[in-house]
This record gives sequence, C-alpha cells and structure tokens, in this order.
Amino acid sequence: MFEQAINYKNELYKELARLGKGLSSDRRLEILDLLTQAPKTVEAIANEVGTSVANTSRHLQILKDSRLVKTERNGNHIIYSLSSPQISELIHLLISIGGHELSDMKSIQHKADTQDNVKTISLAQAKEEYQKSLVLDVRPTDEYATGHIQPSINIPLEVLKDKMTSLPKNKKIIVYCRGRLCANSNIATQILNSNGFNAVSLNSSYYDWNRVTK
Repeated sequence: MFEQAINYKNELYKELARLGKGLSSDRRLEILDLLTQAPKTVEAIANEVGTSVANTSRHLQILKDSRLVKTERNGNHIIYSLSSPQISELIHLLISIGGHELSDMKSIQHKADTQDNVKTISLAQAKEEYQKSLVLDVRPTDEYATGHIQPSINIPLEVLKDKMTSLPKNKKIIVYCRGRLCANSNIATQILNSNGFNAVSLNSSYYDWNRVTK
C-alpha cells in the first residue's frame, strides 16, 4: 500500500518537474514573458530576444515539451502561444516574486528608473490620471492589437522619434510597454522628455493594468 503511494507521488513530481525544465533558462523565461503579450512566429521571437532562429527554435521545443507553449499553423507560418492563461499568471507571479525578493533585481530597476530624463508613475497614480492624460503604448503593433489600455495610442519605440511631432506638449504622456522587465517605456520617456514633452514611465503591463481596479 505504502509503495503504491510513493510511486504515485514520485510519478506526479516527475511530471511537474517538466515545467521546471522549461523555466530553468533566462532566455526561455524571456520568451514566455514575450508570449504573454501576443502569439508570435519563431522569427519574430528571435528578433525580439536577439538570438538566432535556430537557437530560438531549440528553446521553443523545450518549452513545448514542458507543455508551456503550443503551436498553430497559419498559412506558411507556425505561431507560438502560451499553453493556457495560467502560464501567463505563472510568469507574472515569478516576476512579482523576483521584484520583491531579489535585491539585485531591485537595484537594476532603481538604476533604470533614476536615469536622466526618466520620470516614473505608479500604477495607482496612473489609474487616477490616465483619463486626463495621453496614454502611449510603445509595444509592437501586433501586441497592441492583441490587447491594450483603453484609451491609448500605439507608437512602437523604433518609430517614436519620427512620430513624436504628432504628440501634444501640453498634456502629460503616460508611457507603457511590456512591464517591469522591459526598458522600453523608460527609453521612450527619456526621448520624449529630452524633446520638451512631459512624459512619465509606467513600468507596468497591460496585464497589470487589468488586474488592478481603480
């Protein structure tokens, strides 16, 4: 009887450890965090994380074997997405725990938030002010199309310098991107403030926005 119980738990923990294998790489964590924003092709993922398509494919295969991602064919393209909404919750929980418990993460974030021309705004304060401000989403267009703060406008970071003349200088601009692990909202805020705008960086994601009520 007891041997049966031991075998039962051992088999289950072995299966659960498959998730751990998928999570045991900083690059795979980055890929999972990226996929919380929108489904993507391997080429798009490789471009975003800065690795070769071959190396990205190997990481994606491990994530698929770990049941963390799934695939769907769209014409000639294979689209990768998270296996379930619970995976998104898991990734955001890991990020939250890291931000609270890992002192090096706190130091890295503090250094990024205190650079010249970077001003930040808390999620709670942004919830109070967003209706009288302009909310700017600097993510790629596919991520904006998948879901975004209402109301907001989308100008991806790579074209911000060319498009910023369309933005108002007499209104606060709340800038957001993919969340706490993404530096793009701070970079966009630097660009805007150095050009005479009143911009603040919201280092929270669309997921964070939806989870916190005003």
